[in-house]
Amino acid sequence: MRIVHVSEAFGGGLRSAIVNYVRASPQHRHHLVVRTRVGHETFEVPAAATTTVFDGTLVGFLEAARREVLVGAYDVVHLHSSYAGLLRAVLPAGVRIVYSPHCYAMEAGHPWYKRSVYRSVERALAQRDQMLMAVSPREIAIGHELRFGMPSREVPNSATPLDVVDYRAERAEVPTVVMLGRIADQKDPRFFAEVADLVGSRCAFLWIGEGAQGRMHLERAGVQVTGWVDPAEVRRLMMSADLYLHTAAWEGAPLSTLEAAEMGCPVISRAIPSMVTLGYALGGTTPVEMAVAVRRFFVDPDYQSRVRAATGTVTGDYTFDLMAGRLSEAYDFALRRLGSPRSAKSAAEHVPGMITG
Repeated sequence: MRIVHVSEAFGGGLRSAIVNYVRASPQHRHHLVVRTRVGHETFEVPAAATTTVFDGTLVGFLEAARREVLVGAYDVVHLHSSYAGLLRAVLPAGVRIVYSPHCYAMEAGHPWYKRSVYRSVERALAQRDQMLMAVSPREIAIGHELRFGMPSREVPNSATPLDVVDYRAERAEVPTVVMLGRIADQKDPRFFAEVADLVGSRCAFLWIGEGAQGRMHLERAGVQVTGWVDPAEVRRLMMSADLYLHTAAWEGAPLSTLEAAEMGCPVISRAIPSMVTLGYALGGTTPVEMAVAVRRFFVDPDYQSRVRAATGTVTGDYTFDLMAGRLSEAYDFALRRLGSPRSAKSAAEHVPGMITG
């Protein structure tokens, strides 16, 4: 099977997820059409896959991606994220589309009127023939709200396999609370900073990542910011931390919490809808509630044991082998369910205004 992956924001967790899909299905031929986020590189694309990198505007990227899809004769076109998903509006009927929103745009922290527009666009685009490949029960539920009976499969994320790190950290004088991700509104650095302020000197707070949206709040609260570091260093920092505090305002199914769990770092998450469905220990919806949860974790052995048990369950439930098996079944299902259409290039020749070269 020839699969083309399209992503307009190839960096961070999204990049890791796509690399995982390529690694987990070596029986297929993969080509990536991507617009990269410079400085947000995580794992390298496997050598067996080919890549076309576009450097330009979103509109230019979508036009280039459409041309590649139309001339590439791919068996499956896998669109990653809501912006890449806009291609559903301009690709002809002869294209098998698998759509992975990796968190729907209307889940984001926009004003209500913007969320309403995003939902209307997603609802309209959901009506064409496609398969939803969701990373969580929350995404499945949203997909079925947009279109009753939409063909769908859940392929849960997993931590990216790495060589075992032999690292034994010396414990610091105070516990370390860590968060991983781009410093941007989605991960809500201001929320993390408020928790750090409330907890105070009882803990050291560390943010692994880089970005400008909210960085000043982190720095004012005394949170150490590492900038982007390579995956091995990320995991070393996770192994040396005492608690992973996930403060994102919206999510699909984050890889960062899975990586923390894999490294033995217990996780407490903000109680947002997607995280509620994934089984993590929940600390509440406000900075005050989360600060109370952090303090309790370090003074209440029973509570700490429950948090560690929940994290361990997540580690056992979301394995790379499970993801690989679900992914293989999902692509096979898409091939069967979406039929055997004409090639995209042939179909495009019958659609006025389509670029075919």
